[in-house]
Parts: sequence; structure tokens; C-alpha cells
Amino acid sequence: MNSARRRALAAFAIAAVWIWWHARAGGFYFIVGMEGEASANLGPILPAFCAGLSAAPALLIANATAGAIAGVLAAMVLVLLPGFLSLHLESLVGPPLLALTLFMLAVMINAPRFSLAYGTLAATAAAFVSPQAIGLPVGAAVWAFVQRAQPTSMRRRAGLALLPLVAAVVLLRFNADRWLGGSALGWRGELDRVFRAAGTIIGNQLVPGVTHATVRFFGIADLALLAIAVVVVAWRRVARAVPDTALLRRLYPAAGVLALFYAIGLAIRTLLVRGAPVPDLVSVIPLAAVSVVVIMTSVVTLWPMWPRWGKALAFVMIAGWLQAAIRA
Repeated sequence: MNSARRRALAAFAIAAVWIWWHARAGGFYFIVGMEGEASANLGPILPAFCAGLSAAPALLIANATAGAIAGVLAAMVLVLLPGFLSLHLESLVGPPLLALTLFMLAVMINAPRFSLAYGTLAATAAAFVSPQAIGLPVGAAVWAFVQRAQPTSMRRRAGLALLPLVAAVVLLRFNADRWLGGSALGWRGELDRVFRAAGTIIGNQLVPGVTHATVRFFGIADLALLAIAVVVVAWRRVARAVPDTALLRRLYPAAGVLALFYAIGLAIRTLLVRGAPVPDLVSVIPLAAVSVVVIMTSVVTLWPMWPRWGKALAFVMIAGWLQAAIRA
């Protein structure tokens, strides 16, 4: 086992134990038919296992693209996101959805031609975990289609990416209410409410613990602009200069395709399915997790190019966010 895998295993264990401890103390999870210590100990296993499965691929993706420091930072920031703990303490849907999304990104980067694999992960998330992830299978098909190959091969790979979704729909044809949530199709509108709900959740991850309206607004705006600038510069100056086969070169378009179509699918479902909930922590945190991996990779990639004052500023900002996240 190489050093990256050992670090991933350590990240898995730390995240799993941390979530298991808090979930056990909270008493939200239990096993039907069991009582006492057995129920308290076994109930939190699923969210704890999913937490480990989220931290490990985040570390491996960043480690493979930008090195060990990027991997450790990505896993640490992901686990310390203000929504990470509450997600795993309050939901049975959010943890597997987050883990499947990160695993899908890992497969898209490492095996871009293995469309059946990441198509299966996308279909599993959308059909069997949460219909709010309906954009993932579309993103899988688009990623398979844009790989450099003959047109026939591109179409075949896109078809293979969508095949698991077709199979899942066939399996669910007698259980449509489970997938639609008993809701009816029809234009609902209120796109501004969708953006507002998603923006509030993302803002909570950017500026944890800040409640003052003015400080919160400027904090979110400044950090969002800085994060976008860092990602764009890292893509243009470093990622585009490496060979096409480099994992760093694949990270940015793969993450962009996944996040874009996930967000589009989430918005369309909210607009077209009457009774569908507005975006909540369960549906939005996968976008935050993908962003964490890309941002931490970009920071470490650009680190050697920054002057000393730039490195000092980046260190202060990351350290400040970490202490705010821990306090929150």
C-alpha cells in the first residue's frame, strides 16, 4: 500500500470515527428491533461509513492531481465544512449522495473512457438515493461524449453512461411515487427562491459562524471571488500547460461538467416538480464538496508561483477559515 492510500485510509478512519462518535452521542440513529448499547453502537454505522467514503476520495483526487499536501487539505477542509457534521447527524440520504458524487468525480478523472462505471454511480445516486441528483446521469453522458475519440466511439460511450439510468428506471417503473415523492409535474417557477436557498447554504460553508448581515455579505462575496479567481488562474496557467493525459488537466473540466449538470438538474426538478423541496443541505453540499477539492488543488498548484506576501495571505485566510469552521 503506497503512501497516498495509507493517508486515504487514515482519512477514512478519522472521518468515520468522528461521525460515529457524534451520531452515537446524539441518539438519532438506532436499529429497529435492538435495544440498549447494541442499537446505539450499530445505528450510526451507515453515516460514519459514508463520511469515510467521502473523505477518502477527496484526499485521493487532490493527492493525485497536486500532491500530498493538497490531498490532506482537501480531506481536512471537507470534513470541517459546517454542513458536513450536521448532514451526517440528521440525514440518511445526504451521506451516500455525497460519497457517490465524489466517487463519480474520481472515476471520471482516472478512467474517463469507462463511462459505464461513472454512469452507474450517477444512476445509483439519482434513482436509488435522491431524485435531486437527476443531473448526474446527464453529466456522465456529456463527459463520456466529450472525450477525444471517433464519433461512433463517443456515442457508444455516452450510451453506456446512460444505460444504468435506463435500467434503474425499468426497476422503478412500479414505484414511481418513490422517485417523484408523490408530486405532480408542472411548472412551479420561483427560480429566485431556488438560488436564494442554495446560496444561503453555500454561504454558510464560506463564512461559518458569521451572522452579521453586512459582514456576511462582504465575506461571502470576497471569498467567492477569490476562490473563482484562484481556480481560473490555476486552470489557465498550470492545468492547460500539462499533457492531456495528466490528471490535473482532467480535474477542472470533469468537476465543471459534474457541478454544472448537477446544479441544472437540481434547479429543473425544483421548477418542474410541484411539491419538490427547495435545495437543502442534502442536495447542495455535493457542490460544496466538489468545489473544496478543486479550490484546494488550485491553491497548492499555484503556491510556488506566489510571492511571500501572497503565501502569507493565503495561509492566514485558510487558517482563519479553519478556526471559524471548528468554532462553528
